[in-house]
Amino acid sequence: MNETKEQLMPDIEINSISYLPMSPEQYERFQQATHDDPELQTLQAVVKSGWPNTKDSIPNSTYPYWPFRDEITCIDGLMFKGQKIIVPSTLRKEMLDRIHSSHLGTVKCKSRARETLYWPGMTSSIQEVVERCSICALNSKSNPKEPMLETETPSRPWSIISTNLFDFKGHSYLVCVDHFSKWPEFAKLENQTSDNTILHLKGIFSRIGIPDKLISDNGPQFASANFREFAKDYGFVHKTTSPHFPQANGQIERTVQTVKQLLRKSTDPYKAILAYRNTAIDMLGKSPAQLFFNRRLKTDLPVASPLLEPNSVGMQEVQERLKTRKYQQKLYYDAHAGKELRDLYPGETTVMRHDNKWTPAVVVQQHSSPRSYILQAQSGKRYRRNRRHIRPTSATFPDKPEVDEPILPPPSEKSNEPFQSNAGQTAIEKPSQEVEPSNPTISVPSTTCTRSGRNVVCPSKFKDFVK
Repeated sequence: MNETKEQLMPDIEINSISYLPMSPEQYERFQQATHDDPELQTLQAVVKSGWPNTKDSIPNSTYPYWPFRDEITCIDGLMFKGQKIIVPSTLRKEMLDRIHSSHLGTVKCKSRARETLYWPGMTSSIQEVVERCSICALNSKSNPKEPMLETETPSRPWSIISTNLFDFKGHSYLVCVDHFSKWPEFAKLENQTSDNTILHLKGIFSRIGIPDKLISDNGPQFASANFREFAKDYGFVHKTTSPHFPQANGQIERTVQTVKQLLRKSTDPYKAILAYRNTAIDMLGKSPAQLFFNRRLKTDLPVASPLLEPNSVGMQEVQERLKTRKYQQKLYYDAHAGKELRDLYPGETTVMRHDNKWTPAVVVQQHSSPRSYILQAQSGKRYRRNRRHIRPTSATFPDKPEVDEPILPPPSEKSNEPFQSNAGQTAIEKPSQEVEPSNPTISVPSTTCTRSGRNVVCPSKFKDFVK
């Protein structure tokens, strides 16, 4: 009986350089690093001898590879997980630097690495590198807006008011608004100094009364020592909002927009403000005049005498409607807001928003106002910022002196005492609007010669200018 000769398949030779295209020097580095890595050598021995049936039978160092043991292969002294090379421990730092060399962010860096590389804990290592990157920290996106914080609802008119300054057609104006009745008051200022602002506020208080609390931003008019003395003398609490965060005093910002519209569109702004004060407010059913004076104001529209008679307004009912109105506004706002940012602790490394860019800073303490913190820059100067303008980070920054002036609001709305910085600086008022800037000297270049040899002569119309 004729025997058939067994046909055996020849050994397949794999060109490792073409399978893992890289320079011969880099290839030898991977081979040597794999050879010197005890963990990969143990893994290689297990792969060559065959995986056992139970996990308990393999060395502890190979436990991370057990779930995908069927994908582990050894080719020319290199270890692979499927088609991904397993990076030796000595080369992982270099691979992390290459992965994050373009500063693509955490998600992109992870996605880029997962396509070609593998080692146990690679994902967490990439995330740690990105979080510690100072370049990424200083060029990160702004924080999402947080859920709205409902402000205190007063129980009577002129208990809580807000004030602010604005410019319109070359003139400065002071605006006040009552949080209960939405009654607006505004005055044209001669200048924006603290003394002039205080003078007009005294005039408003003499007609309407002194409020319990006055809310403003950190403008130099309100952060000055004169204004603190004014608040102490008149006996009201002065509360300031976080710098560069007008949303914290949204009531006055909305009123400023309304007053600007009245000034822009009306020929008689006083008649326009009268009409606004006499118009009913949505969801309250009463006008600011009715909520403030318990009566309507006489305007240029015909009105019956009984409608001008005083009529008591139920304060408790108005307060409940105000709360309902604020709650509905919060529901609408929160539908497009993110989650609330976590609290920061003293000594935590952060970057704060300053001059439209992120600047390294350290948390000093939490301010008495909600979501407001005192931070210290690298120069030692202290600033106050809202939580939305602060991002905690694990990055380390080189020492770099600051050159900007800090904003130093009072830490407590009760004491009205200024927050003392290390530099011990005092508030500086803005210069008067009456001061005209000096005319700049226009410099006209002298006659020059081009490369072709042609002389460039100054036109005759520029002869009157000073050279």
